[in-house]
Amino acid sequence: MPIGSGSQFPYPDFKKRYDTLLPEPVMWRWADTSGRLSDTEHPERGTLALSLPNGSAEIIRDVAVAYQVIPAGKNTTPHAHSWYHLFVVQAGTGTVTFHDTSETTDLSLGDLLLVPAWSLHHFDNPTSQNLVLLNLMNIPLMAELGNLASRQSEPGT
Repeated sequence: MPIGSGSQFPYPDFKKRYDTLLPEPVMWRWADTSGRLSDTEHPERGTLALSLPNGSAEIIRDVAVAYQVIPAGKNTTPHAHSWYHLFVVQAGTGTVTFHDTSETTDLSLGDLLLVPAWSLHHFDNPTSQNLVLLNLMNIPLMAELGNLASRQSEPGT
């Protein structure tokens, strides 16, 4: 592979390349979101991701926001990944289990739950109502760094 030749340009022009526009306020109405949550399939890892008017899923720098719904009577497969989650329980109740420490804790309306990166975890919803979680995660940062990795446990482990 040949070595390319670099060039130079004035520093003020360089600086302008990294100037960013101030973000504008954005509103997601719960009436719209809750309607979409009821009408949308609930895959195991997430239901709806929020996006900005320009289509970007990076809601704030390096952070995406999504809703995860664990349907009534369902659970997720134990898994771990390179990004963190900060969950806010929006509706319902359930439990989360951290397999590395064999700890299980209850989840209720308004609870905040931090799931650190690479923490093997899963959710259970033994109730008759959906467990709705608002999920803030640093997936955009991990993608930028080329570090989106995950693993899922085999059944029974």
